[in-house]
Amino acid sequence: MIVVDRPGYAASEPLHPVHDIRIQAEAMASVLNAARGQKVLLVGQSYGAAIAAIMAEQNPRQVAGLVLLSGFFGEAGPTARWLLDVGSRTLKLIPRDLRNAVIEVNGQKAQLPHAEQGLSRLRIPIHMIHGDKDDFAPLEVAERMAAETVTRRPIRVVRTEGANHFLNDGPAEVLIAAIEGCIPRRKQLWTLRWPRLPALWGTKPVSA
Repeated sequence: MIVVDRPGYAASEPLHPVHDIRIQAEAMASVLNAARGQKVLLVGQSYGAAIAAIMAEQNPRQVAGLVLLSGFFGEAGPTARWLLDVGSRTLKLIPRDLRNAVIEVNGQKAQLPHAEQGLSRLRIPIHMIHGDKDDFAPLEVAERMAAETVTRRPIRVVRTEGANHFLNDGPAEVLIAAIEGCIPRRKQLWTLRWPRLPALWGTKPVSA
């Protein structure tokens, strides 16, 4: 399991926000390099869900499945709207990570066609895991996107009762189990079995 800080956060450069979700996707593409014979289950959480959709579309050979976890798709819930309003007024005072988040989120909606286009081109299984108490990125918005985006196969929506936006901060076992449920199963290989000789040639009569 590999967890990354997106460009502009924590220990990752640059110091300024990276507005374009396509540039974010390109910058993180190297994390998809797996060992020979392995595939990646790519998980994008919150704002990262749209970025993960683009990463999967741009790297189809590396990604076996896509999980959009508490995905944020342009429409903020009540708590997020309040934080964005306060953050927008205090950009010079708040920490870098929070400042970059406010700026990015406010500019995401116009870029969503890139994510929708990426989803529509994917041949892999796509899963949405979302809490029904999410007041940052409403479940209804994610469900509407899943229903309206034309994809090669239906997007599987997993509704998590009682969970809020921060599923990744809850009990690890619950989240890991949900993600493991999205891992594609290995296809059964055809095996060639030789028929038993008596069944092929019959049996010789026995004389008394």
